[in-house]
Amino acid sequence: MTNHQRKVALAFPALIIALFVDYLGYAFIVPILPSWQQQFGFSATQATLLVSIWAVPMFLLGPLTGRLTDRIGCGKTILISLVLLSASALMYLVATEELLPNAFYILAGARLLHGASGAAVMTACLASASQLWPNKFGEQAGKLIAMAAIGGLLGPVLGGVLFQYFDSVAFVVLSLVTISAVPVVWYSSSVIGDSKGTSQGNIPLKVFITNPVLLRVGILIAITTLATGALEAGGPLFLDEKLGLKPAAIGGVLLVMVFTQGIGSLFWGKLVDKNGPTRYMLMGWMVVTISLALVGVLGLQLSGKQAILAMILMLGIYQFAIAATQIPMLTMIDAAANQAYGSGNPGLAFGAFGTAWAAGTIVGPLIVGPMYDLSHSWPIALGLLCVPALFGFIVTFRNQDLLNECYNSEMNTRVEAE
Repeated sequence: MTNHQRKVALAFPALIIALFVDYLGYAFIVPILPSWQQQFGFSATQATLLVSIWAVPMFLLGPLTGRLTDRIGCGKTILISLVLLSASALMYLVATEELLPNAFYILAGARLLHGASGAAVMTACLASASQLWPNKFGEQAGKLIAMAAIGGLLGPVLGGVLFQYFDSVAFVVLSLVTISAVPVVWYSSSVIGDSKGTSQGNIPLKVFITNPVLLRVGILIAITTLATGALEAGGPLFLDEKLGLKPAAIGGVLLVMVFTQGIGSLFWGKLVDKNGPTRYMLMGWMVVTISLALVGVLGLQLSGKQAILAMILMLGIYQFAIAATQIPMLTMIDAAANQAYGSGNPGLAFGAFGTAWAAGTIVGPLIVGPMYDLSHSWPIALGLLCVPALFGFIVTFRNQDLLNECYNSEMNTRVEAE
């Protein structure tokens, strides 16, 4: 095997590792939120803001990181971002140890840095996959999202256990794990992508506004991340306040959630490549709506072990179903962007996808925190998320012909080009 062949063989594992450490760091702090809330006296709104603020750079800079990826290549973009991700972990250490005043602003700054670099990692990984495997992008995207989910799965577990038993040493471990991914990505960076496409977008949301398919998919993406972001922010606080769980136990509950999302991503990705996207999107929206409604109802009715088991079941079902909506949307972004702007700008396409993804991630926690402050009930605040999920089903149902036509036309073009 030649050196180039070895690099090609390592290209996909390198993308997987990059997304893994990205989402490991994102989810790492989730079970630590209640401890920060107690240590620094944060309100529920402040605590949930530390989750949502992570997505602000992705919202503002999504197309910019996309153009950067198209300009300097996916490999270089990922390498730079991994170094910044490692630095953000050390900022958590500074804040928790109170080495500097104004802990909330230091934590917020760390989340912003993590969000900016994490957005670039996601954009570059998806752009590289769309170029390397254009006719199997659904399957490959499913694998990438599954590995991101595993990172998100292990993040709360590692974060909760390490912080509970070793305090701030947890953040040193996170920084070292993140920087350890650099050699693998560097070795395969030339294969991962050195595309120099000419980006055609200048306004962050323009790609979604001017194209009818991208506009609708952008709205749907935002709805999925609104619900998930609200659950990730409010769920740990609900488990801590109502059920009295410790950080390690909270991490265990979140583990089940992200595990089922990873399984769902692998499962739905192959089916989308075979049968198209919309049937699975509709199925996913129905299950998501019902499971969120049951989170509210069962959370109000049950307590103790019954409540814990019910939440694990409902949130696990939710995560499996949400993958049925999100994985098809990735293939729709890829297909619609190629039709509208050509195949030379994958970074721009997935940077715009990141903007829509971030919009929901920002709004979700910002809604659920104040809703709890007003109602003083986490089951009510979380259960009402079924309303935007129902809206997502309606949008998909009314536009399924438009979405199918776009996807089938692009796939036929790719098959003919082989």
